[in-house]
This record gives sequence, structure tokens and C-alpha cells, in this order.
Amino acid sequence: MTDDRSGSAGCDAADAKSTFDGEASRLSRRKALGTLVAGAGGVGGYAVYRNRSDDGQQDVELSMPREDEIDERIETNRTAELTVTVLDEGEDPVADATVDVSMVGHEFGFGTAVDAAYLVDETDDDDRYRTVIQDLFNKVVLENHHKWGFWDVPAERDRAEAATEWLLEQGLEMRGHTCLWQKRDQGAIPDDVVEAMDDGDGEYIETQAESHIRDIVGYYEDVPGFTEWDVLNEQIEEHEMTSVIDPDSPPTRTPVTAEWFQLAAEADPDAQLYINEYSILAGDETKHKDEFEALIEYLLEREAPLEGLGFQCHHWSPDQRRTPTQLLETIDRFADRVSSIQIHEYDTWGDEWSESMEAKYFYTFLKTVFSHPAVEGFLMWGFWDELHWHGNAPLFRSDWSKKPAYDVYTDLVFDEWWTDVQGRTGDDGIFRTTAVLGEYEISATVGNATTSTTLTLEEPTDRTATIRLQI
Repeated sequence: MTDDRSGSAGCDAADAKSTFDGEASRLSRRKALGTLVAGAGGVGGYAVYRNRSDDGQQDVELSMPREDEIDERIETNRTAELTVTVLDEGEDPVADATVDVSMVGHEFGFGTAVDAAYLVDETDDDDRYRTVIQDLFNKVVLENHHKWGFWDVPAERDRAEAATEWLLEQGLEMRGHTCLWQKRDQGAIPDDVVEAMDDGDGEYIETQAESHIRDIVGYYEDVPGFTEWDVLNEQIEEHEMTSVIDPDSPPTRTPVTAEWFQLAAEADPDAQLYINEYSILAGDETKHKDEFEALIEYLLEREAPLEGLGFQCHHWSPDQRRTPTQLLETIDRFADRVSSIQIHEYDTWGDEWSESMEAKYFYTFLKTVFSHPAVEGFLMWGFWDELHWHGNAPLFRSDWSKKPAYDVYTDLVFDEWWTDVQGRTGDDGIFRTTAVLGEYEISATVGNATTSTTLTLEEPTDRTATIRLQI
């Protein structure tokens, strides 16, 4: 993921950032979170948002974390103290050596859904599309072509394989979406299984689903870079298959769902397995969150190898926005059940959104979720209007002009959360800095002698790198 931000088409990231004291500085590392709800004000250094309570009848006031508190959380959870020691051949410290610490990639997953056909087929914009993917992201998911109905069609499967091969060759991390999604008319279910659903043939559905999980997950076993799978998608509302398989069990307590996770783990023991659900961080559907929690608890009771939760974040109205406090509290609610939480399918669309509103909330949302230690990735559901399912992706309009949220994204990911520093060692041969978690190239130079090493910072704990110079 490289930084290519030329030609911003008049987009000003500062417009997307409002501060509590009225000052907005594009260069400040303490930019304040944007106002989420009309009428929000500042009280005692905190933003106070007025929102409807769960019953939709009574307004409630919530004290928000200040942005400097969010930044402190980010520094605690997303950076490490790095110590570089420069020694000569005799193991003596080298003073006044020039040390360069250059970040080459994030540990956190910043990703997007991509269109397999657009990657594989020849189009007018295919080169631009591929370039942007390489420049802006380190993680990807195919929007459609790993869904069951696509995978079962030979021509579409060929596209999936070709697109996946190209993405992995670029060094991008890949996630699979989705083994099973029980929604009709979305390419998620092959025709023979739809017929079995119509016929009430649960035995056939179960047999075919088991075979498919073994096939698609096992196909990518031991493929470097293909790291995780959504085993089950939107089970709370889309459960027609499980209802036919086991009509006496509610969708949150159907034994076959745990068996599907076990099959996926057998097909690829190294893959991290997720369940993906909507209306968890977007919107305030209490009943939906309660049912999702019940489903997770049931799967874990059945010893399903469930390791991660994917929170879909489609915002079809500004009413779907949540405050930072609400976002963090919801993540806290689920974080102790699994080893990983990821933000999946982020976008904002609908007539009520303006690009300015979208950019402000993008800024608030991304900083807030990035500050939580349980969150390992953020994936938008497409980045370009031309290929977005509602024609309103976060970053680019159809003509490739950049939206305000583009500058928000790149300023955070490639500036505020990107470490590229230079300094000199002291008499003890040591140079210290704070570095965002990720992959680094580190070099030391004295006179004509230069040597380098690589280092990966994976956790926010002190790390050391020792460089030996021949002087």
C-alpha cells in the first residue's frame, strides 16, 4: 500500500474535521471528531450528542470521548516504542550514526471489496482500478465471486481464481466472502439448492452445503495470503436454508451452523473463521444485536471454531450513525468472545447524505474503531462509485475525481498513522522513536558505511533492532 494522493480535485480534508473549540488544522495530530448529530455541542471539553433511546421516544444525552482521548487510545493500542542500537564490528556503540526508520506497510488491515470481473476483463478503466487497489489498500475481499452461486458457475469460478491470483501476487491479504449466505437472488445459492429449498428437502441442502464448504475453503488451504473466511453471513434474518434443514430450531440455535464452522476448520486449519452480520455498529437495532449475541454464544457452546466477528457497516441513512461512545461500547460488548473483530462492508449511501457529511462521519468512525484494540481490520464495500452497489462509494466519483473522504482516508492512513523518521544515535549508539505497528525498513549510516534490516511491529510493546556497521 503506497501513498498516491496527487490531484485531489478540490477536496479539502479539513472540511471533514470540526474541532470542539472551533479550530480546524489539517496538520494537527489532535484533530477533533466531527459532529455526528445536528445540535451537538461541547460541554466541559466533551461533545454531547442527543440521540433517541432504544424505544425511540425519549432523548438521551451521551458524553463523548474527546479526540485527544481517542488519539491516546490509538497511541496505546497502535504504536510501539522502537529502540535502534547501532554497533560496530567490535560490538561497540556507534555514536552520531544517521538512522532511517521507514514504514512499508500497516499491521492493521485497511481494505476494500473488489470486482473480480473488472480485475480480469479488459475495460477502459481496468489499469486505473488495479493501480488504486495497490496504492491504497493492503487487504481485499471479492464482492461476489466467492459466493456459492458464482463459484458453481465455471466461467465465474475462473474469474474468481484469476482475480484472487492477481491480488495475492500484489502482496495483498485476502479474505473469503462468504461460504454460506442464505439469501435468494443474490448469486449466493446455486439453482439446485434453491429448488431444494422450494421442495423442503433439508437433507439435500445440508449435503450440498457441507460439500461446498469443504470445496471452497479447502481450495485455498495453504495459499499464502488467503487468511480468513466468512463461514456464515446474515444468519439472523437470512436463514431459509437452516429453517428447512431444522424447522424446529430457531435461527440462533440451529446445530448445523456449528457443524459448518467445524467443517471449514477441517478444510483449512489455519484459516481464521468469521461470522458476518449487519445492524451491529450501524443503526441501533437492539433486538438484532441481542440475537447476534445469542447466536455467538450458541456457536461457542457447541465448540464451533469461531474466531472472528465481522460487523457490516452499511449506512443507508444519516440516522444509522453512532457516536464514538456507542461504537466503543458495542465493540466492548462482543470483544471478549473472540480473538478478532473486523469492520466489514463500510459505506454511506442514500439521498440524505451529502459528501461533506460522509467525510465527517468517515473520519469519526475510522478513528474510533482504529482506537479499539480488538479491531484488526476496516474494509469498505468498494471505493469507486462506478462499481458500488448503490453508486456511492466512499473515495471516488464515477469520473475518478476524489471525494472529501479520500483526503480523510489518506491523511489518516498515510500521514497520521504512518511512521517515516530520521535521527541520530547518541553516545550509547541508540536512537529511539514511536512507530505505528507495521513492517519497517531500518538503516544506519556513518560516512560511507550503510547497513539495513527489516522489522515487523505486531504488538504495542517495546521492540529493539540492532544494526551492525563495518567501520
